[in-house]
Amino acid sequence: MSRSRRVLLVALFGALSVTGLFVRLAAPGRFRRVPVAVANASEPPSGRVRLAVLGDSNSQSYHDTLMLGDPRARGGKWRATTWQWTEVLAQLRGDQIDQGKWGVWGTGKYHAIASEALGALARTPPKQDYRYNFAVSGATCSQLMGQSQRQAIRLVDLMDTEPQAWRGGIVFIRIGDNDLSSHELFDEMSRDPSASHPAAVIDACIKSIGAAVALIRKYHPDTYVVLVAGGSDADWPGEFDSWQSAREIANIDAGIDRFTNGLRALAAADHHVYVLDFGLWFSTLWGHRDDHGRPNYKTVHLGPGWAITNTSGDDPHNTFLSDTHAGVVWNALWAQHLVASLNVAFGLHIKPITDAEVVDFLRPSFRAADTTSVTRQEAVN
Repeated sequence: MSRSRRVLLVALFGALSVTGLFVRLAAPGRFRRVPVAVANASEPPSGRVRLAVLGDSNSQSYHDTLMLGDPRARGGKWRATTWQWTEVLAQLRGDQIDQGKWGVWGTGKYHAIASEALGALARTPPKQDYRYNFAVSGATCSQLMGQSQRQAIRLVDLMDTEPQAWRGGIVFIRIGDNDLSSHELFDEMSRDPSASHPAAVIDACIKSIGAAVALIRKYHPDTYVVLVAGGSDADWPGEFDSWQSAREIANIDAGIDRFTNGLRALAAADHHVYVLDFGLWFSTLWGHRDDHGRPNYKTVHLGPGWAITNTSGDDPHNTFLSDTHAGVVWNALWAQHLVASLNVAFGLHIKPITDAEVVDFLRPSFRAADTTSVTRQEAVN
C-alpha cells in the first residue's frame, strides 16, 4: 500500500472516529452499549436502599469545602453544625440509605467530555460529596441531559456498572430554581400566569426532566424516581415587599402549578415515578401569605426556646440561611418528611425519623448558636 493511501485511510478513520464521538455525545442512549458489568451482573443488593441525587444547590452537600470554599457560605460561622438534607439522612439513616462514599468526585468539563467519549465514567465539576450525589450549585434543567454536566446521563453510566444494586433504588430529582426563581420571571407570572416567557421556561424544564426520567427508566426499570415540585419565591423573606396583592399571589401560584402539573403528568403513567410537592410541605409548617398577599407566616416550635421563623439568617432559628439556602431545621424536617414519603410511595421499610431524633440531631446546632449569642451578650455587658 502506498504511503499516500495509508495517510488517506488514517485521516478517514480519524474523521469517522471523531464523528462517532460527537454523535455519541449528542445523542445519549441512542447508540448506548450495555457495559460488560451489566451483561454479566450478579452482585446482590447491599441491603441498603441506594439513593442518587440530580439537581442544583438545594441538594449539594453543605460541607463540600472544595467547590463551596467561601467561609461565609452555608451557615457562615455556624457552618460546622449547618447540615443539608442528604447529610442529615447520612447521619440518621446511613445504615439503611446508601448515598455512596463521601469523597471528591468529578473533573474539569473538558476532561469529563474526553473520558465519556472514550467510554469511561465521567462527571463535572469536581466537588466533595457523596458518590451518587450529582447535584451541583448553579445547575439548570438543561444540565440534566446537556453539556457540560449531563447529570442524568453520567449517573446512568455509573448505575450501569452495578445494575442489581440499583433495583429498588431511588433517583431524586429536584431542579429548576436557577431557571424559574428570578424576580423578573415571578414578576411576569404575577401579572399573567400564562405569560409566554415563564411558560416557555417551565415547559423546557419539564421536557429536560422528562428526558432524564425516560433515560433512567429505560436502562433501570426497577429503579424509582422522585420528582420534586418547587416552592414559591414569594415565600422567601427577600421578596416579602413584592407582589402585595391576592391577585398577584394567585397568579404566581397558578404559574407554579404549571410546573407541578407537568411533573405529575410524567408520573401519571408510571408507578415507579412519584412527585413530592415541596410547596405544600413548606406551607403546612410555616404557612403562606394571607388573602391580601401579605406575609402571614407561622412559627415552628421544636423545643423550649427553639422558635424557627420564616426569616433569613445563619443561626438555626431561621428557615433560610443568609445565602438564601435552606437552614438546618428546614433540612432536618425535610429529611424526616422524605423518609415517610418514600415508605408510603414505594412500600419501603426505612425506619421513620422521629420527632425526638430530629430534636437530638438539632441540639448541637442550637447549642452552638445559643453559646455564640451568650458570648456576644457578655461582651456587650
